[in-house]
Amino acid sequence: MTTTPFLTSPLEACWTRLGATIVEAGHGWRVPDSFAGHDAEMRIARRAVVIGDDTPRGKFRLQGDGAQQQASDAIGVAVTGTGVVCEARVADREDADRILQVEGVLLRPDLCHVGCEMDGQTQVLEVLTQSVGDSDTTVTDVTHGRFELRVVGPAAPVLLSKVCGLDVDSRAFPSGTAMQTSVAKTAQLVIRSDLGELPAYRLVGGRALGAYVWDTLMEAGQELGVEPIGAQGLGMLTETTKP
Repeated sequence: MTTTPFLTSPLEACWTRLGATIVEAGHGWRVPDSFAGHDAEMRIARRAVVIGDDTPRGKFRLQGDGAQQQASDAIGVAVTGTGVVCEARVADREDADRILQVEGVLLRPDLCHVGCEMDGQTQVLEVLTQSVGDSDTTVTDVTHGRFELRVVGPAAPVLLSKVCGLDVDSRAFPSGTAMQTSVAKTAQLVIRSDLGELPAYRLVGGRALGAYVWDTLMEAGQELGVEPIGAQGLGMLTETTKP
């Protein structure tokens, strides 16, 4: 399949410059498969910190007075208080053996963020649209208008503390919480979603800011031993830390 510019990540120039091996990930996306080899990248993630590009994940916004309830109905779990990450497992209608991971976050009383795996975008959008129906709540697919980074590793909280206006320590910002805050003096959504014992964060922000945030994090993390990680390494980290 030929990749269109619309489906390229805003971070592609960053990881191309770093020598990534690039592959087609399906659904029209190109992703960095690997930089230094997935085994080396996983070792760095476990002892220091890595940054990966997760932009192809589905990203949706529900806005309106009924956003909280309609998001809850759609993903099958209650989207509770502001900043609480509510994770759901949804059966894939096209593959009976596959379970889609979906997360809902209430950002304001009238605004919810819903994220999902790349393969579940179409299904999740359909379910959200059906849940909203003809109400005043709107559903917007912002997947292509946002970048999404993963920052993973024991030194991840230290790295983010260098550039983030949020206290990202585990006691103040534990796994399963989220907040819109300043990162490198830009507005970003930060979601903490640890991988087992490894601190892990998602950064979601405007597409035009993606390369700037990536470069800022790479520069700020030099003394911590930061390295990029490809999609293969990220996937393996996720699989090996599942309960």
